[in-house]
Amino acid sequence: MALADMSERLDTLTSWHADWAGLRVVVAGLDQTAFSVVDTLAELGCDVLVAAPGPPEELARLVDVVGASLETDVRAASSFAPDVVIAPTTADDTHPVVAGARENGIAVWGDVEVAWRVRDKIVRADGESADWLLVAGSDGTDEIAHLAATMLVTAGVRAAPCGGSVPILDAVRDPAGFDALVVDLSAAQLALMAPITGVGAPVPHSAACVHADEETALDVVFRHARVACVYGAADERTLRMVEDADVTDGARAIGVRLGTPGLSELGVVEGILADRAFVADRRTSAAELATVDVLAERGLAEPRAVERVLAAAALARAAGAEPAHVAQALSGAAH
Repeated sequence: MALADMSERLDTLTSWHADWAGLRVVVAGLDQTAFSVVDTLAELGCDVLVAAPGPPEELARLVDVVGASLETDVRAASSFAPDVVIAPTTADDTHPVVAGARENGIAVWGDVEVAWRVRDKIVRADGESADWLLVAGSDGTDEIAHLAATMLVTAGVRAAPCGGSVPILDAVRDPAGFDALVVDLSAAQLALMAPITGVGAPVPHSAACVHADEETALDVVFRHARVACVYGAADERTLRMVEDADVTDGARAIGVRLGTPGLSELGVVEGILADRAFVADRRTSAAELATVDVLAERGLAEPRAVERVLAAAALARAAGAEPAHVAQALSGAAH
């Protein structure tokens, strides 16, 4: 199929229920995240080839079980003539298959794009797929995702953290179903997301980045956010990212800081975590979320840890959690 025609076909693949049958896919590399892609696309009826030298034996055995093929000579895999190449988090442009795809104009996706396209496999009671809350940054993103998900669960929201030790596609396909996914994004995943335009680009409910990595286009995490962009108010890079981000009209910038919070910020006042962003009259009042003493009991009182707690609370509040839910979750939070 000509590249233009294939591009048109790929644009139709925006649902689990789309016609994925026969799509020729090469997955570059094999780890847990890559296998989640292989398993997903094989189930959808794609013709899947894994190109991975020296793959983990336990995963290599499963490739055949799910109906895909494995090629350890990655250069030989180029003869497969893929319609799309999937680069999991361990692959980059130095991988022969990925480099070849770039040179020949073949689409290269990451696992995030695949997950976004098939996010409607399991929907909520209202018929909508789970909201995505994205988390990125130079450190502690897994803790932010875990804490935010815990706060939402305390609020009665079926939420789960994913993207770190749990592949996003595993969460998307979980039979239990979720109302919200808090997605921890690595630098490699963000780099693969950067060039995405159109139907494959995630449109998150909200996103958070407390500390930016200068080497990565972390502004990608805020792109298309609909409700809140949570940033480190003391980090000039994250502030610039929020100011430059292509967000949805109406999305709010929510700052977090270790000192007294300004308008639309969460911060710390005399040992109390205070919210001046999600209260009715944020000019004259604030909501108490927890105390630093409570965080200390849980091993979360170190400055960076407090910032992560504030970022998680901001995401949870943006998604509907009340101050009491945040406090309850933190009182039982594990270090």
